[in-house]
Amino acid sequence: MLIFSSMSSQQIGQINNGKHSLKLLKGEHLFACVYSDINETSYAAEKSFKFSNKEFVYEIMMNGFNDKDHQIFVQTNQDTIVKFEYKRINGQWMLKIRQNNLDTKTSSISTFFYKEQIKTLFGVL
Repeated sequence: MLIFSSMSSQQIGQINNGKHSLKLLKGEHLFACVYSDINETSYAAEKSFKFSNKEFVYEIMMNGFNDKDHQIFVQTNQDTIVKFEYKRINGQWMLKIRQNNLDTKTSSISTFFYKEQIKTLFGVL
């Protein structure tokens, strides 16, 4: 991901939740969501997943904000599964990203974000 970020990407949006963040980057042919991994002790530990269609991912994320706790699973490539986890916390629906790499058997987790924050990330607000 560092090569993707530093070579030819532009940041579309960023949202913060305390010291944790979620960024949306646009590369030459792909988009990437880059988030702080709350499992890591290093402040700079970031994980990412890539996708080709920004509107499709936005729609998946936004459609998940409904009236029940649930997860949406998306396989982004042969070895990566991204889970969008929705929970009602203090009366508001929130989204957390969980990612599993099947090859390395590693996982990462973002902090929770509000629906309005996701809209801001994608430039809708």
